[in-house]
Amino acid sequence: MDYEDMDRETLIRILREKDTVLEKLYMEREKLNYYASTDAMTGVLNRRSGLEMLNKELNLSRIGNKNLVVCFVDVDGLKIVNDNFGHQEGDKLLINTAKILKDSIRKTDFVIRMGGDEFLVIFPGAAMEEVHKIWHRIEEKLKEYNENNENYNFSLSCGFCECRKGMQCGMSVEDLIKNADFEMYKKKLQKKKEL
Repeated sequence: MDYEDMDRETLIRILREKDTVLEKLYMEREKLNYYASTDAMTGVLNRRSGLEMLNKELNLSRIGNKNLVVCFVDVDGLKIVNDNFGHQEGDKLLINTAKILKDSIRKTDFVIRMGGDEFLVIFPGAAMEEVHKIWHRIEEKLKEYNENNENYNFSLSCGFCECRKGMQCGMSVEDLIKNADFEMYKKKLQKKKEL
């Protein structure tokens, strides 16, 4: 069919249908991108896409001479919860961890599920003083959660690594994570000694 032979209404209808199909394709692509970058259980960034974002933020912090703080988070006692209350309760604990972390951070920060019971929280442009205030909010939410939970004590261990503004940060993403993980592990050992 030649466009010149088509009446105006038919041509408008065909163009509208084309726009509708293109819009549906765009929405499907956005949905696929979301699922490809998100941890299915917790709704936070998955490891692959999260580490890509962290790499970008590290480069931006170097270029813009800004702070960057990486926080390594471990859910305390997840195995005990799984063993005593079932994996469904353990999954609920992971989901609640992600929710508490997401609800406590700034809009510019982001959470990554590294796998199992490990998360990273990335604080672009934040100084440690500000990050400690945010972590205090997280601890307050954990206390609230525990007030309504008689089965077990929900706690998180965390460690921080900072790339400071004004200092040449030669650390890689792997170095930042390794250092934050080491700090978290020291705090976890300290908690065990206090019990």
